[in-house]
Amino acid sequence: MDDDRIDFSALDPTRDLDRFDKLVGSIMEQAAEELETRSSSNNPLMQLVNWRRPMLAAAAVIAMVSVGVLWQVESPEVEEETTGIAEAIGVPDLLAQGIRNNDMPTTAELFEAFQGIQ
Repeated sequence: MDDDRIDFSALDPTRDLDRFDKLVGSIMEQAAEELETRSSSNNPLMQLVNWRRPMLAAAAVIAMVSVGVLWQVESPEVEEETTGIAEAIGVPDLLAQGIRNNDMPTTAELFEAFQGIQ
């Protein structure tokens, strides 16, 4: 292995300052129009306006898929004697009553109630 350092001075763009300044000026001149356009569109409200069409398209696709899924899913048979949402969605009676009465059952009672579901 060689311990001599590599001379990268030939790659230094600031070696010739006049040429470097002309290069930077030329780049800035060519990019001025694009930079002006980008600086005016940094407003968050303009960003939302620009995304209006893609967001509406995504919302329409999500709505169509959701309607299709809901149309295909059969509604569960709910018994006539159910008295609340908890029973309708299959929450064990012990847990539903404990939530309503603010008297939660013990862990052992919950374990037994959920064992009966399976």
